Amino acid sequence: MELRHLRTIAAVARHGSFTRAADELHLAQSAISQQIRRLEAELGCQVFRRTSRSVELTAEGRLVLDYAHRVLSEVEGLHNELEELSGLLRGDLKLGGMYPTGMYDLADVLADFHERHPGVKIHMLEDTQDELLAMLRADEIDAAFTAVDPDGLGEDFAASLIWEEEFVVALPVGHPLASQAEITLEQLAGVDLVAYRANSALRRRLEQAMAAKGLAPTNAFVTTEMGAVRALVAKGLGCAVLPRSIADEPGPEIVVRPVGPQVLTWPVALVWRAARRQPPAAKAFLSLALARAEEAAAADARPAVHLVA
Repeated sequence: MELRHLRTIAAVARHGSFTRAADELHLAQSAISQQIRRLEAELGCQVFRRTSRSVELTAEGRLVLDYAHRVLSEVEGLHNELEELSGLLRGDLKLGGMYPTGMYDLADVLADFHERHPGVKIHMLEDTQDELLAMLRADEIDAAFTAVDPDGLGEDFAASLIWEEEFVVALPVGHPLASQAEITLEQLAGVDLVAYRANSALRRRLEQAMAAKGLAPTNAFVTTEMGAVRALVAKGLGCAVLPRSIADEPGPEIVVRPVGPQVLTWPVALVWRAARRQPPAAKAFLSLALARAEEAAAADARPAVHLVA
């Protein structure tokens, strides 16, 4: 049994497919199948159950995968400690993101990190909150910027609230509610809204706040593009609830009013898996990202960020 066999088991189990595992490992599918057959022969048990549509772990396979993860984690830890001893910071940094991040300039943080550690390859993808947390659990990414309340994440994750901004209501010019100093959730329930897609954390946060009052929005338009939200509002086709930083961006003329009387906010947290031994690149990035959050909080005269494990 070799480490490559363990990596192959982990890849096939993660994808549920020999083909996708082969793509990830840059091997022919036949090589993947051959490795698994030889390993199963050596272990004397079937690791995967193959059907015409999927590849699933057997009970014995789940045990093998558990050991494989532990062995690979230890090997990764060895490489990380050797890198730290040698003072070389290289490898990959895998991040997940969800926008907006308010006054926290994520692009500038990434550029700063790249300048400090040019040997590290940065990979970043944007996805929904649920998908990002799932990727963190599977160690597919090192950390994620997402809209969660750190206190509600549970023991699997560590997190820091790096920014929190106000939700506002975007209204067409001349809309009857534009004369109000603030817009209530009850009033929002009575107008057509331009909303984000169903699995969007932006939309979910508003709907949860309204549901707590026995209210539900009327989503007349659904879009995934924030510029389209503003354009539809400006044309008088509905109202929208969005973070203030987005409402303040240049674009077609709209009227902006706060949500009241209770302020509705959009949290931005940096999240990572609590029990994971972080690679040097990830540790260096977390240190820089949290320090920049402290600076942003101080500049905005807000309380310093706090860690929640």
